Amino acid sequence: MDGTDRVEDPIASAVLGESAYERLRARRYSLFKQSIPRKLAWQAAILGALTLVLPLAATLPASTRRLFAGGDPLAAAPKILLLGAYAGAIEVVAAVGLCYVGYRRLRQGTELSEREARTLLNVEDVASMISLVTGAAAVAAVDGFFLLAHGGDAMAAFFEAGGENPFAATPVPVTVLGVTLSAAGLAVVLFALSRLFDRRLPA
Repeated sequence: MDGTDRVEDPIASAVLGESAYERLRARRYSLFKQSIPRKLAWQAAILGALTLVLPLAATLPASTRRLFAGGDPLAAAPKILLLGAYAGAIEVVAAVGLCYVGYRRLRQGTELSEREARTLLNVEDVASMISLVTGAAAVAAVDGFFLLAHGGDAMAAFFEAGGENPFAATPVPVTVLGVTLSAAGLAVVLFALSRLFDRRLPA
């Protein structure tokens, strides 16, 4: 069998390669083993899910619009959106961490020492965890409450169980329009960055 018939093993190639980052990454346990471009694309999808709040809020029935200050969900600043703003901030911080790791890999490549590579992998793991777990859970909770508001009986059951109004006004200016439009813009930026790193980072 000649060289063209061989099946390449990406893990073996990474372990035997010159890149300290790739060697450590291949041997290291991580909940998220995906590439940086894919993680950035997932973050863009999470932020895209946050933008669903806009159509959900715009189509709320009259029975639940009264839960918002002024009765206008789009102009109100409900306290549940503090969680949405928190999720957006998490995704931005995590994206900065992932982009830093990607930049260092592009800049130094195989010149990274083992210690530097280990530090970058730690940064990548933390960024992945907070964005793909904590951030995603926060966005799911925000979307879930707005979906719940579409069901009058479900919302009534929530209040009967002792739940407080998640759409009560907050002095922090986190409006539906502000949060969703910001999330949409950030989603586009992160998806563009994922494509950029996908073209430039080694597979």
